[in-house]
Amino acid sequence: MTWNNRFAIYVSLSSCLAAAGPFRAANPQEPNQIDNQIEVRISPATKTVTVGEQLEVRVEIRNIGNQQLLIDKNVFEWCDASPLSLYLELGPPLKPSVGTGCAADCFWKPGESLANRVVESWIPLPVGHFYGATVRMDQSFFPQLQTPGRWQLRGRYRSDGASSSSACLRWDPEEAAKLPYKAWKGAVDTNVVWIEVVRHRSGKLKRQ
Repeated sequence: MTWNNRFAIYVSLSSCLAAAGPFRAANPQEPNQIDNQIEVRISPATKTVTVGEQLEVRVEIRNIGNQQLLIDKNVFEWCDASPLSLYLELGPPLKPSVGTGCAADCFWKPGESLANRVVESWIPLPVGHFYGATVRMDQSFFPQLQTPGRWQLRGRYRSDGASSSSACLRWDPEEAAKLPYKAWKGAVDTNVVWIEVVRHRSGKLKRQ
């Protein structure tokens, strides 16, 4: 199967790509320059969470450029070098807490082709479309969710393109040059949202 056929089939099966109209005019760029061709927006399911609760955040990565791109399918991973980093900042002083660690490993089959790895780990993002995911922020990794107060939620999305944002997939430059689309390379900041963490309600409800 050729590269073009492989990606044509893959695009047709990618149901999570949603069509959308032009979001913002892109600046004129050179044909091989693909930096800053995407916009990343975050929207929390709620702006108020109780101490210890998870914070659910919807992430949308939109292609605002003028050419189709490849982006990492996994938007956010706890234990891997995922493209998205999330931050809770500018809140009250944090209470001391026990740190959390994790480890990850790669499970690629020996001799597996770059084509197969790309299809499994990356996704084509056409112009004017977006790719979405839901991220659940847990107190184990974000101790701010255990501290009452207002916190600024923001993110940064980055990829080094042909080298991949994942330690499990390293592209040979010659092989990468044969891909039908360029892998997006660059770094962009998300929008900023304020989140409030509140204490548990005390006392029992009175019977009517």
